[in-house]
Order: sequence, then structure tokens, then C-alpha cells
Amino acid sequence: MMKRLVSFAFVAAIAAALVSAPLRAHAESEVSAESLPVRPVTFLQIDLRAGLDRQPESENGIAALDARLLARTPVEVSGLSLPLEDAIRSEGGALNIHVHDDRVAIELAGLPDAMPRLVTVLATAMNAPDFSLTAVTAARKALLARIAERQQNNWELATEMLRRSLARSGNLAMPRDGTPFSVQHLSIAQARAFYLWHYRRGDIARTIVGERAPGLDAALARVAEALPGGRSPSVSSPALVLDAATLVLRTTRPTLSTMIVASFLAPKPTSADFPAMLVEATLMKRILAETAGLPKGLDAFYLSRSYGARYRSLAGRPQLLLYASGAVGRPDQLIGGALALSQMIGSGKLHGSIDRLKSQAIGDFARQESDPRARLRLLRLFREAGGTGDPVAKTIAAIANVTPADLARVAKRYLVHPTIAVVQGSDGSGS
Repeated sequence: MMKRLVSFAFVAAIAAALVSAPLRAHAESEVSAESLPVRPVTFLQIDLRAGLDRQPESENGIAALDARLLARTPVEVSGLSLPLEDAIRSEGGALNIHVHDDRVAIELAGLPDAMPRLVTVLATAMNAPDFSLTAVTAARKALLARIAERQQNNWELATEMLRRSLARSGNLAMPRDGTPFSVQHLSIAQARAFYLWHYRRGDIARTIVGERAPGLDAALARVAEALPGGRSPSVSSPALVLDAATLVLRTTRPTLSTMIVASFLAPKPTSADFPAMLVEATLMKRILAETAGLPKGLDAFYLSRSYGARYRSLAGRPQLLLYASGAVGRPDQLIGGALALSQMIGSGKLHGSIDRLKSQAIGDFARQESDPRARLRLLRLFREAGGTGDPVAKTIAAIANVTPADLARVAKRYLVHPTIAVVQGSDGSGS
């Protein structure tokens, strides 16, 4: 594994201090503020079974190509012909289309009274995507640019290595956007066939956060009518055998700072173990911060890109990702401290009250779920598992009830055998 791990005793001392230390209050200057009215925004996500698991291995990148073609399909709005994403923007909305392991997610946001119109514009494009030679050539060019851009992002490189190593099948183990070679050889016929077979009415799953304006249901019906009936057929792909032992993946990018990401299997958001995992993630983030020893007052966004803990789904498997970059010091030492902490928690050696730690975990979770896309994702998973009520409120209440015994049980079950991705940069700190 990695060299120069932080000592167990050092981590234990920091962890004990963090558990017992009060949270620091931030002083705020007293300035008068005028209360402004906030207009509500409705967020809609439409999921279809057109993700990576529906790609034949010989057509790597086809799911991303079709998503791009749909986003750039011309539609008429206010007498103008504009690409779909530009047309939505001109009507006061926002459109994003993301390809995931098991689905494509079409995300649409706008003011409630504008949503029926925005969804109708979307339905128009979905009824007749642009598969012309000009459109496919432009989409290929955009994918090639995105592939090149991701090769210069240490976080993207690390998480992509992890995703591919965790894949259960050959098609999921292929690059998300394809390779330069595969993308250049995708044809119009392949793009058209993938859309026809996998953008199907029977697979539509809708999630809405916000006000449901009159006319929205009728507009959503137009989306369904725009697609062929039935469901997306599955694609045969060889199964991959997963090794339970710790695995270290490594690549080199001399122009980047080193990034190390340790990935642990994590419970689903609907699992009874999920709240305890959130508390442990909060503790690990604080360990990373204390081990880094950075001065106070640094930009929070910069720090969040440099080290932390994130809950993600990779290759359809929930994961807790601990990460650290050479931009803030020695990532091998930071990650080493977090790995030592995971062992300490699992052995039941974390003592003291965890009330303040739980309070911070609640704050972290509430802040994350204030992002509409995160809330849409949580709501979708919760509903798929048969849950009712508000998943955010239920999770916050469950975090408040987490005990030290819960932390030890969950750490022992999940925080073992990490897969570690190392993007070795010019600083030499990932060896």
C-alpha cells in the first residue's frame, strides 16, 4: 500500500480531541439586511434506461453521444430555431443531461409557471432527435474535447479508475465518454439505433422537487408520447470478478498535483447504516483537516476540492470516497491518517460523547441536500426502496440517534479493504 502512513497514536489523539471539542462559532458583523422575496424553482428529473449498462462494448461512448445529440437538437421557440439546451435557457430554464451507469438523467429546472412550456420543448426534441451528419460530427468533437479535459483533472482521473475497477460487467468498465478511437468510429446508424432501443416510454421514472404547476402533468404526458412504447432491452456483457483485498490503482500525470482517493463500500441511503456512515464521514473530514494543519481562513471551495469525504455511486455501487490532493500538503499522509482512523473506529476505540460530531454531520447533510440535484437523487432512491415521507427529515432524525456502538459496527462492516486510486503528479507525494 502507501508508505509513511500517519501513526495510529497520532490519529487517536486527534480523533479524541475532535469528538470532545466544541464547534467554533463564526462571528458575524451586524449589518442591516433587506428581506427580498424568493421565487420558487421547480426541479424535474426524468430517468431512462439508456446508461452505460446498455452500451455494447463495441460501441463505447454511444450513450454519451446520444445524450449530446439530444441536448443539441434544434427546436423552435419564439420564432427561432435553437439547440434544445439553448432554447430551454432562452425560456428561463436550465437543462442538463447526465449519463450514469444504469440510466441517463435529464434534469430540467425553471419557475413553476414556466415548467409546462419547458417540458413541452423537451418533448419536441425527444420526439425527433437530430441524427444528421453535421450533428453527429459536432457531438463527436464535443466528446473528444471532454475526454481530453478529463485527462487533465486529477479528481476525474482517480474516480474514473475507481469506477472502472468496481464495475460488475465489461461494458460498465469502459470509459464513461468512450475513448478517442471509439468515439471517432461511432456511426449515425448506431446513434439512431441506441436511441430507438433504449429511450423507451416504459422506463420513464420522474422525480419532482418544488411546486407542481397546472399543465405540468399534461406536458409530461407529451414526453411519454414522444418515445416508443415498451422497455429497454438488456445488453449481454461479460461479468467481472471483484477481488475483496485492498487494491491500489496508479497512473502518472507530471503536469498535475498528486491526488489520492480511497474508496470504501458504503450503505445505500435507504439503509439503517446510512446515518452512522454520514457521522463517520464527518469525523474523517475533520481528521483530514487537522492532519493537513492549514491556516484558518482559506477558501472553503478550494479546500473542498483539495481534501474531504464524499458519498458517491460508482459502477452502481455506493461508495464513501476519502480524497486528498498535493495542493494542500502530503496526500499520502492525509489519507494514511484517515485509513488509520477507520481501523480505530472499527475496533471500538473511539471514546467520548459524539453529540457535537452528530450535530456537524447533520449540518453537512442538510447543506449537501440543499442542492436540488442531490435532493432529487435522494428522493428517487428513497421512493425506489418504497420509502414514504421526507427522506431528508428522516435521515436527520436518524443521525441524531446514532451511538458509538453504531459507528463501530458500521466501520467494521464497511471501512475495510479500500480500493485506492493514485494520480501521481509532479510533487512525488503519492509513492
